[in-house]
Amino acid sequence: MVRLGILSSVWGRPELTELFLDRIEHLKKKYDIVPVIVGTDYEFAQECIVRNIPYLDYANKPLGAKWNAGISLFEDLDVSHVMILGSDDFVSDAFVEHVIKFNEGKDFTGCKDVYMFGANPKRKGWQQLFYFRYKGYLVGPGRCLSKRILKMMDYSPWAPQRNYGLDGSVVKNIKRLGSHVVRGSFVMKDEGLFMVDIKTIGNISGIPGGAKPVDDDFIKMLMFHLSWDEAGNISDHLIKTGAIVI
Repeated sequence: MVRLGILSSVWGRPELTELFLDRIEHLKKKYDIVPVIVGTDYEFAQECIVRNIPYLDYANKPLGAKWNAGISLFEDLDVSHVMILGSDDFVSDAFVEHVIKFNEGKDFTGCKDVYMFGANPKRKGWQQLFYFRYKGYLVGPGRCLSKRILKMMDYSPWAPQRNYGLDGSVVKNIKRLGSHVVRGSFVMKDEGLFMVDIKTIGNISGIPGGAKPVDDDFIKMLMFHLSWDEAGNISDHLIKTGAIVI
């Protein structure tokens, strides 16, 4: 039986991060997941406390060390798997339900595709929705690692000195475990699921070159896959910042 944990690292982007924490609080209550948020200088500590979400304070750089510090807390928590989400990654209830079922008997899983929304006026994709699918590779958000392989990696799946290339460092460390790792992947869009990475100012990475613009109404997509209140709050935030024009 899979019991899911969710790890995220937070820094800056206060309004969007609070909306992300609202989504995590909802998932915690509905699916009995165990979230951990790792922040810096106690930014968002109070926001986590009022939502009953465990919070760890740690230096923001190097980022690899910060993520490792957060995931190490799961050693003493009652979970079987940990899903990784950035504080700008929003997943639907159906996505979480699928992840819980899909990870039974597996160690390292994820999906090969993700929606992205350009909310940074200084980078490519401003005010646009994109769909991105990797070929033969898992996207960063939504990846899951079993507690079994986390123990094998001494709860340090990320290269601790890195600030960039974090997803790749996890893959390298898992490859070192060889045939002991049971892998799995799925295509989010084919399963009718929803995960979006909202690319705001402060993101490490922007919209990748292979991402394709999507004509779908982003607000309607949010309304369909999230609660009306959450979708409305995210939409209002993006309208306020000029990322969505109505």
